[in-house]
Amino acid sequence: MSKKAANKLETTGNEETMNLNSIVYQNIKSSLYFKSLYELKTYHEVVSEIKNQVKSLEPFMKDTIASTAYCLLFKLWTLKLTIKQVNGLINFQNCSHVRALGFLYLRYVCKPDHLWSWFEDYLDDEEEVQVEGGVSPRIMTIGRMCRQLLTEQKWLDTILPRIPLKISQEIDEKIRVKHEEERKKEREKYEEERKRRHRHRSRSRNRSRSRDRSRSRSRHSRHHRRDRSRSRSRHSRHYRDKSRDKRRRDRSRSRSPRETHSRSRHHRSRSTSSSRD
Repeated sequence: MSKKAANKLETTGNEETMNLNSIVYQNIKSSLYFKSLYELKTYHEVVSEIKNQVKSLEPFMKDTIASTAYCLLFKLWTLKLTIKQVNGLINFQNCSHVRALGFLYLRYVCKPDHLWSWFEDYLDDEEEVQVEGGVSPRIMTIGRMCRQLLTEQKWLDTILPRIPLKISQEIDEKIRVKHEEERKKEREKYEEERKRRHRHRSRSRNRSRSRDRSRSRSRHSRHHRRDRSRSRSRHSRHYRDKSRDKRRRDRSRSRSPRETHSRSRHHRSRSTSSSRD
């Protein structure tokens, strides 16, 4: 298989109408804006026009005039996009309307059994796109738009190409399984986060208890040192007093009896003289 053939997008259905609703198709073909697009010859020129002109994704403007978005969608069909070009559309940066038209293009022309492989990785895409304008514009995510294109038979009241029942049931089951896997991952993530918070709180409580114990030991140590200091002070005073009394007793014992008798006589004489006076 040549490289060119491998890059060719396999399409299905009506090669002329792009599987569009007949009313939509006739309004596009008669649109003056679509006729003005004939001068755009390349893929990049059309993408640039989408970036500058598309503001919403309705099939019709007022009075059943074909919308800018659908005129450019059909213009893409006339270019017969390759797989590489379609990938460039659905992964386009900085313009959600380019991406949205890429998914609409696939939904209209891609073989039904290939749709899942194209849409699977984008079902949870959170980029927002305005799908309806007017006084009350409607906005949805690319992921929601992809789910809606896969599971519903209408897009903004316009009929989409029918997906065979068997393939439709398979797509529904795959979406259900994917949704359950996502919920399981979210639960696991929640449980892991809950355990992490619990561990963090436990460590915080342990640190708090450790600080309390440390403070308690510190207070106890301060009190103990203070008590010891007081005890030493009391003991020191006690031993000083005892030592002083002992020295006095020793001095008293060391005096001679004569000296003691002399002092005693002196004391009595002083007492007698004071009484005479």
